[in-house]
Amino acid sequence: MPTTNFPHFADFVNEDFYVGIDVHKKSWTVTIRTLGLEVGHFTQPPSAEALASYLTKTFPGGSYHSVYEAGFCGTTIHEHLSKLGIQNIIVNPGDIPITDKQKKTKTDLHDSRFLADCLEKKSLKAIYILPREQQELRSLFRLRVSKSRDLTRAINKLKGFLIYFGVKLPEPWNHAYLSKKALGWLNNLELATQAGSLALQEYLQDVLYRRERLVAITRQLRSQVQLYYPSQYEYLLSIPGIGMITAIALLAEIGDFNRFKDPDQYCSFLGLMPWECSSGEKSRTKGIQPRCNHYLRSVIIEASWSAIRKAPRLLQYYRKHAIKNSKHAIVKVARKLALIARSVIVNQQYYDPTWPQGPSIPIPS
Repeated sequence: MPTTNFPHFADFVNEDFYVGIDVHKKSWTVTIRTLGLEVGHFTQPPSAEALASYLTKTFPGGSYHSVYEAGFCGTTIHEHLSKLGIQNIIVNPGDIPITDKQKKTKTDLHDSRFLADCLEKKSLKAIYILPREQQELRSLFRLRVSKSRDLTRAINKLKGFLIYFGVKLPEPWNHAYLSKKALGWLNNLELATQAGSLALQEYLQDVLYRRERLVAITRQLRSQVQLYYPSQYEYLLSIPGIGMITAIALLAEIGDFNRFKDPDQYCSFLGLMPWECSSGEKSRTKGIQPRCNHYLRSVIIEASWSAIRKAPRLLQYYRKHAIKNSKHAIVKVARKLALIARSVIVNQQYYDPTWPQGPSIPIPS
């Protein structure tokens, strides 16, 4: 690791040092800046302790600030750096202001240099970092989402196999959802050869196993959410259209609803705000923005279809906007439903059937 040639008696009290870190699994590329100058860059093992040791030894008494991009390593590095006295932030790679030239010349050294430069200029916005307990709860919810997708793939493979060999389920069970009776009927089905029957049994066992695991994970997830957020969970369930999965998704992915400064920031996080492109006198809306929490947006929109069948006021709101475009209307309902969910959590109260009144609902600041 190279060192900077400063006198051994140098003292850097009250001087700020800005460290850009390009994080990889096997190494970190580090650039250090201060007073508008680059005073060091090097590659080191992936260790927060090694970086802190170098900074305190080379620049004793200084105030250290660091930054790295959000990615595979999560927030563990941030926690270690913070414990060692380094003021660290994590940034979304999409929020880093970058020129076209920098996009075309991309190396680990360039990335760390640019991060350090932006950090010194204070042009970076840190992402919100969830507490470790909330991150682990969120990981359990996302595991359930992954298992649900695996089950869907297994069911589609089974249906494709049945269609290929012309097997049709009896009419009472011929639905998109494979009930226990339908699976039992398929379990007793014999195809023309033993090989075909064995293949059918493997497809069936795959579906049954994945469904069993999904049910088990869902029960465990529900118990964990009820443990961490007992009252909030009940508040959300009182809202028409919001069931167990939607309530779990909101609490696991968001946790503290007060972290959003205003309703627009909250809706933007969910991806329920319009994406506008305007220049001069021309203004065009492209629909909902692509950047969002994809785990929540689909859940909220799905819950909205159920909500308009249960809440007359939401149905009236949907019909008002569905004249122009039904898809846009359901997104508007989803935004209103999400704001209701935020309101019951922040105000710590159950859903009031008089909501919403007019185009907006009472939302705390």
